[in-house]
Amino acid sequence: MQYLFYFVGFVIALAVFLYALNAYESGRERLKGLKSGHGKRTGRPATVEPQDIFLKKPRSHPGERICPLCGSALTNFEALYAAPVKNGDGTRILILGCRYCYKDEDAEGAPPAGAD
Repeated sequence: MQYLFYFVGFVIALAVFLYALNAYESGRERLKGLKSGHGKRTGRPATVEPQDIFLKKPRSHPGERICPLCGSALTNFEALYAAPVKNGDGTRILILGCRYCYKDEDAEGAPPAGAD
């Protein structure tokens, strides 16, 4: 009966060893492929499709506000920057971002306040 337990333990240890060896070898091949440039990465910059962003619902807690552009969690006192846009159908709101992702065009080119 003891030999049966030894045999079962040996089989389990062998299975764990082979699994770890396989994971090590596949990781080595993946790293070798990335270093040589034959992996999934190409020389082109990555592009983001709009449906990848807008059709996925971000995970959030109930009552938590999230910026639709950058995904930052907003408090009740942080607002979104938006502008009304008039078109043939009426007026629509264009969301420009939150305080984390919106860059004011006037603030970039203007000198700092108080500078002469």
